[in-house]
Amino acid sequence: METLLTSNKERIASNKFYEIAINKTTSRAYITIIGFWRNPGEVAHYLKDLEKGIAGLQGKFTLLTDLREMKTHPIEVQAIHVKAQQLLLAKGLMQTAEVVASSFIQFQTTNLSKQSKMPLKQFTSINEAEAYLDTFMLA
Repeated sequence: METLLTSNKERIASNKFYEIAINKTTSRAYITIIGFWRNPGEVAHYLKDLEKGIAGLQGKFTLLTDLREMKTHPIEVQAIHVKAQQLLLAKGLMQTAEVVASSFIQFQTTNLSKQSKMPLKQFTSINEAEAYLDTFMLA
């Protein structure tokens, strides 16, 4: 299975629910969402970890999100994703590429991105998502 974490990425946070990393060279954030988040309390540090990660990026950046292991989330958890997307946009997010393996997840995250107005393109491969994001010129 393709993985997001390689030697040129700095890991910001990692637990059984998510991983956050950044690549300062490419101005890219990486988020892996893992499993089922039952309630907001299970991921109480997610927004703080995300903010810590993007603080390491200067100016505009892109985001690659790996959702291949994500399960659909209840409404109260979906609100956290919308807040996270709004935070990312406020800090300079230009484009998001999501890697999804489930049509249910694809449907849910498309709706969340519409709520936050986060630019999104979905893929089934990490390599395709990376190649797509590499076409964005960041200034």
